[in-house]
Amino acid sequence: MKSQKIILLITLSFMLFVLSTPLVSQEGRGKGRLAGWVKDEEGKALKDVKITIAQVSKVSSGGSKELDGISTTGKKDLKVSYNFKLETKSDKKGKWGVFGFASGNFEFKAEKKGYTTLNKIIKLSQMVRNPFMKLVLSKETKTKEGKADNTKNKAMALLVKKGNKLVKEKKYAEALPIFVDFVSKYPDNYKVAINLGNCYMELKDYKGAIKAFELVIKGFKKDVPDLKGNKEVSVIYANLGEAHTGLKDYDKAAKVYKKSMDISPPTDAAVAYNVAEIMFVGGKTDEAIAYYTLAAKLKPEMAIYYSKLGYAYLNKGDIKKAILNFEKFIKMAPKDPQVPTLKTMIKDLKG
Repeated sequence: MKSQKIILLITLSFMLFVLSTPLVSQEGRGKGRLAGWVKDEEGKALKDVKITIAQVSKVSSGGSKELDGISTTGKKDLKVSYNFKLETKSDKKGKWGVFGFASGNFEFKAEKKGYTTLNKIIKLSQMVRNPFMKLVLSKETKTKEGKADNTKNKAMALLVKKGNKLVKEKKYAEALPIFVDFVSKYPDNYKVAINLGNCYMELKDYKGAIKAFELVIKGFKKDVPDLKGNKEVSVIYANLGEAHTGLKDYDKAAKVYKKSMDISPPTDAAVAYNVAEIMFVGGKTDEAIAYYTLAAKLKPEMAIYYSKLGYAYLNKGDIKKAILNFEKFIKMAPKDPQVPTLKTMIKDLKG
């Protein structure tokens, strides 16, 4: 009888252990840690700021959620769905921390009554230490009726709307000062500088474009701990490469193009092709061949890539591959003006 009681106690203890143990396999749970502090604009610690992280399972295009709801795509809201959520509050020293999340994208929110809510998408990891977050909340401006003053947000929305309308009409010179004004007034909304950079590119002001795109990249680096896999940032680096190419600064162009591809492998053959062209002009034949080949792989129907490969292999001294690519180009584009010249060249190369 005594042994039965012992068995019963062991069974009950095991059941209690199981019931009290967190379900680690639950979607979103993990071993991730995140900590930081929160202060006001004067540098004073803020107590009882509600900190929430919610794992995002689906994010619409745009990459981050801005406070005012403005995005360069023209969408005002970022639609997300959540797998897992954690909440905490800052202590009297403004310090806070959360523990127990898996790696992934999270909507991060810091909110306190009387202060503007901070809300954005961040990428977190459970495998490596996440950067310490230093948050600054600004006080809400109140109207006489005691409601938050939305004048600033409305002004921002109107500026972006006006600028985008002019861009759609291809009135880049008129849109440019609007975006310059926006970026100078509201630097935290750095993604609008993409529009500014695009206007500069259309006007062939490559120095202005470089400054605008670098501003966007700086903003992303501040907000997103890990840029790896971020397609939006990859595109900005590609745009930056195009701007440096416009200035004929091929070394810098090659570096930022490569950075673009390191962050996210290109799906646009034009990016690989641009790098190949830079390498070819710079006399880096092997690198040129590698990027022309990548461009052809991404968009095999583009005949010009095979013509370029032919010349690159010719420069390298690989006559067999040069002829092979020239013949492929001729087959794909028989009416191209280059064809007669290439046919003569192939004849001479074959001897």
